[in-house]
Amino acid sequence: MGECALQFQISQEQVDGTYAFIGTKDVLVKGSQCKTTLTTPQLVQSFLFNTQSDKAIITKEIGQSHFLQNINYPPVSTVALIASQEINSDSTFSILGYVCKQLQLQWSDGSRYDIYYTKEISLTVNTFEFAFKEVPGLVLSYTISSAAGNRIKYVANKIDVSPLSLSLFTINKDFFQTID
Repeated sequence: MGECALQFQISQEQVDGTYAFIGTKDVLVKGSQCKTTLTTPQLVQSFLFNTQSDKAIITKEIGQSHFLQNINYPPVSTVALIASQEINSDSTFSILGYVCKQLQLQWSDGSRYDIYYTKEISLTVNTFEFAFKEVPGLVLSYTISSAAGNRIKYVANKIDVSPLSLSLFTINKDFFQTID
């Protein structure tokens, strides 16, 4: 599928084991382009890249300050995947009406991704998280567990496969202060 808009609700695990809402993550895919936007009460950060380019742009809006940074993407010094395990279950897990499979990825920095993905949808850009390049479908939920035990959960709460405007991937660079 060449175009899709996803929204994830982001929650952080609390000391008592419950999860508290901390923000949203919007993912837009159009052809070879991808834009992710993290929105919290303190920050709006967007990451734009094209799979046919080795550059990406990060924008950050913190209060009245607006910053733009050009980076190499994918990064040269990435954390390495050390284990991938499909988790088989007798029960069916569904997110937004799509049947999902579970996958667990272990990384060299001690972090772990617990992923639910569907094979019912395949996007032209599935790497809205660099870790997802090994996942054989569209990720609809994932929990990142750090080596220190902190857990952040992302669960898709909206999906739209309508055509997207190219203007969504355009940045008015005059609005931002460029940083190195």
